[in-house]
Amino acid sequence: MLEGVSGRDWMRTAITRSTRHAQRSRPIGTTSGRVFEWRAEADDEKLRFSVRPADDAPLEPVLDPNGWPDDEALVFAVPSPDGSRVAFGTARGSTHHPKIRLLEVDTGRVLLDQPWGRNHSSVAWRPDGSSFFYTADPEPGAAPAGEEAFWNAVYEHRVGVNAPARRVFGAVVKEYWCSVEVSECGRFAVLTTWDFVHANAVFLMRLDDDSMVRVTPEMGSLNHVQVIDDWLLIRTDLDAPRGRCCVAPLSDPTAWRTIIPESDDTLLSVTGVAGRLYAVSSRVASHRVRVHAIDGSPLRDVELPGIGSVDHDDGGGVYSGIHGDWAGDDVWIDFTSWAQPPSVYHYDFTADRLVPYHVPDGGLEPASVATEEVWFDSPDGTRVPMTIIQRRDLQHDGPRPVRLSGYGGFNISVKPRFVALNAAWLELGGVVAYAHIRGGGELGRAWHEAAVRTHRQRAFDDYIAAARWLVSEGIATPATLLSRGNSNGGLLVTVTALQAPDAFAAVFSRVPNLDMLGFTRHGFGGAATVEYGSPDDPVEGAVLAGYSPYHTIQADRPYPPMLFVSALNDRVAPRHDPLKMVARLQAEATAGGPYILLPLRDSGHGGGTTLAALIEQDVDELSFTCWALDVPAQPS
Repeated sequence: MLEGVSGRDWMRTAITRSTRHAQRSRPIGTTSGRVFEWRAEADDEKLRFSVRPADDAPLEPVLDPNGWPDDEALVFAVPSPDGSRVAFGTARGSTHHPKIRLLEVDTGRVLLDQPWGRNHSSVAWRPDGSSFFYTADPEPGAAPAGEEAFWNAVYEHRVGVNAPARRVFGAVVKEYWCSVEVSECGRFAVLTTWDFVHANAVFLMRLDDDSMVRVTPEMGSLNHVQVIDDWLLIRTDLDAPRGRCCVAPLSDPTAWRTIIPESDDTLLSVTGVAGRLYAVSSRVASHRVRVHAIDGSPLRDVELPGIGSVDHDDGGGVYSGIHGDWAGDDVWIDFTSWAQPPSVYHYDFTADRLVPYHVPDGGLEPASVATEEVWFDSPDGTRVPMTIIQRRDLQHDGPRPVRLSGYGGFNISVKPRFVALNAAWLELGGVVAYAHIRGGGELGRAWHEAAVRTHRQRAFDDYIAAARWLVSEGIATPATLLSRGNSNGGLLVTVTALQAPDAFAAVFSRVPNLDMLGFTRHGFGGAATVEYGSPDDPVEGAVLAGYSPYHTIQADRPYPPMLFVSALNDRVAPRHDPLKMVARLQAEATAGGPYILLPLRDSGHGGGTTLAALIEQDVDELSFTCWALDVPAQPS
């Protein structure tokens, strides 16, 4: 059906232009002077990991997955402190469950080391390079049957030694996961255990004697800890739903003292770099960077290239987009926007200037894009923000085709980011809208917690209200409004289409959970009860049954056309849920539709492992959008 949509050649050309551009990371330094970088040219299918052996020397590929099979991905690469070795993770058919291998940089030889466990991540080397810490799930047989996807822990692997991995830290609750960093000073491993993205607890392990020191109180807040000299820098939302920054002496790590208090903005991260503190905060969906002195007093705001985002949030918590060493001179800042692909800048504090290090051309002129933040009322009176993006020359000229998206879960914020498909959609004269509904992290902990467990309906009400507002303001009509969601957002757009089918012309639901009475039976899904509630709880189970898409189809309702995407190598959402949903809709909901299944082979939750595969997936999505909204694929 999609291949029959006219204009696919134009779509492919437009999406390729915005997808295939040079990519480059910030430099990753080592004690030997070797510098590593992630790089890709426009015609590369995958990012390469390269090294510059010395100043002014050319970059040399260390790991080039472009020569590997198409379905094999290089998920991460972490050089040892002296740059002599690289611990890298590979996966097949997706980026899920990577396995660590070790590369000797000088010889290019892959060592025989095979670190224990499954689903490796979060690699951190000891300062002398003799071993590294990493997180892993247990190997088959090392956990109770059915619990192999749980019991995540931190292990230490000694390079070249056949001794079993040493378990150094693990969760006391099977659903918790872990992460590990080694402090810049090399004295501590910073160990964190996570209750999904609802809360975490942070410990320090002294590397000279393995003694443990607890930094945070019991689970109940989200925290990030950085060791700086003899004190700790702590970003927390404990007693501050919008976030605050504290310090504590290493001699008494639980004696916190606030140096950056809570404000009306959401404090996302605070990072100590080059002797100063760089705080990233968000006002709904726009990030700002403020530089503070060591005592927390504000020095200045960094002028960013525009309305955009700095920090990263991929479902595993917020990661700072500010990089550099406390004892160094370099400050690196990541930036992306609705119109600018992911870019890297070097910040010159003395001159107060961002110096572009790598700013790729995504084929979309930022000045041609207008971004507007609006607020609308949800049925319970809550004011909810929404971002609207469109071509500047087409503002306020009547209803237009609109792609409305949202997420509303797991404390994840919908924030500015460059999307090649959106660039092509804007060129076709379309509008993009993102509803920042409750359940997300845009307005802090209280905004997230307002729509968890038995309160999930608030997120659905917010989203339907966003669609109604776009129509009431003349930006769209119900016939020109497509609802698009990914992962938890796929659940969102499916539920709201079943509850308010008249509000949407069509629905695109990608890699969703759709059987909310069965999600705990698959993989790591049981850990998501902290967000959704438990089907086995009499109260929470009744709420889940009340909105579970698979169980709430009504045969006599004329639902809009819906396309469901299943990634057949998905390890995050049940890959069979879209198959079940389409089968039941086709069999029972004959008053509406059509209902279409798009299975992605050799793809995981995030899509395919090559740019070519990702481009084709975007072409299919844009084809469905144009077909459903009757939009010709020719720029106006």
